[in-house]
Parts: sequence; structure tokens; C-alpha cells
Amino acid sequence: MLLVNLILLIGACLQGLLGFGLGLFSAPLLFLLAPQYVPGPMILNALLLTLLMSLRNHQDLQWRQTSYALAGGTIGVLGAALLMSVLVFAQYRKLFGALIVIAVLLSMIGARPALSGRNNLIAGIFSGFMGTATSAGGAPMGLLYQHADARLRNANLSVFFLYINIFGMVVLWLGGISGWADLCLFLQSVPALLLGWGMSGYVGRYLHGRRLRQLILLVAFAAGLLSVLL
Repeated sequence: MLLVNLILLIGACLQGLLGFGLGLFSAPLLFLLAPQYVPGPMILNALLLTLLMSLRNHQDLQWRQTSYALAGGTIGVLGAALLMSVLVFAQYRKLFGALIVIAVLLSMIGARPALSGRNNLIAGIFSGFMGTATSAGGAPMGLLYQHADARLRNANLSVFFLYINIFGMVVLWLGGISGWADLCLFLQSVPALLLGWGMSGYVGRYLHGRRLRQLILLVAFAAGLLSVLL
């Protein structure tokens, strides 16, 4: 339990510092160490942090762009829930690992896709699917917004992931994939999440964001690969 809380604390701190990290850093490690945390409790964990981010950044939200992403996210969430309902754990483990590896590779791409409604729709579909299946769905939307104004990026992405996390949990709950046990694990995680989030402002004064990003991607890639191979 101590190791789980440490992983969550670090992930929440990275999330507050870089805008991502909880899903891509914590989810692959927890899937290997404590798979009961994925996806339900980790989606709830992400929901808490995206709520905090939405409250902080809502004034810069651009609804026209976000509406396309929300439509795509809805499609992605439903597709992921349908697929997860028919997979056994061994199959899900390989799917999880493959999606994490794909998320890392997408995060490393230097492409500059246009910030259009169509691309928001497409990225929303993939982020919704990956976020619901793995609780680490930030890469497709992050790729789309990586060169956008920081305030616009933080506002649009926080609202998108707030919606995806809420809708994803509702769908997983109604589909019987998630339940009360996930809620209990989430409540146990809240202190570590809030502590990590609170630490991010202090830690950011001393750590280099680019090197942290590289470390997150390396850890996520290794954990994802292990999930595929084991």
C-alpha cells in the first residue's frame, strides 16, 4: 500500500507540474503491481485532478474546439467499454500494454497537426478509447495541442478529460466493469493525490520539465512492454 501511494503521489505531482503524468506514469506501474487499480480507480483519480485543473483554467476554454473533441471522446469511451466487456484478463493485459506503448510513441512524435475541428474529433476518439481502457489517454489529445498556447491547451484538455473521466466511469459502472470496490480504492488514494498535487508548485522550481518528461516516457514504455510480454 505504501508503494502504491508513493506511485500515486509522484504521478499527481508530475500531473500538476507538466499537465500529464498520472496516467502515463502511475497507471502502467500500478497495473504491474496492483492491477485492481486499473482502470476504474485510476480514472477516478484522474477525475479528481482534472476537476482541479478545470477550475484553475476554465476562463481560457474555447468551446468550439472542445465540442468536437467531446463528441469524439464519447465514441471512444463507448468503443473501449464494449471491447473490455468481452476480454478476459490475459487479453486485457496485452491490450493495456500495447496501448501504453502506443501512447509513449505518440508522445514522442514531433508532428504538428492542425488544431481543427476534424482533428479534435479524431484525437478525441483515440483519447477516449485509450483513457477508458487504460486510464492513460492523454497522448492523442496532447499531440494535437502540444504547440498550442499553454492557457488554451490547459483549459481545453482539462475540460475534455473531465468529461471523458466522468462519462467513462458511468459507462464502466453501468456495464458492470467497475463497482464499489473501485470507489473505495479511489478514496484511499485521495490523500496521496492531493499531497502530490500540492507539491507540484514547489517541486517545479527545482526540476527540469524536459528531463522529467523523458523519464515518464521511459518508465511507461518499459511497463507497457512488460505487460505485453508477461
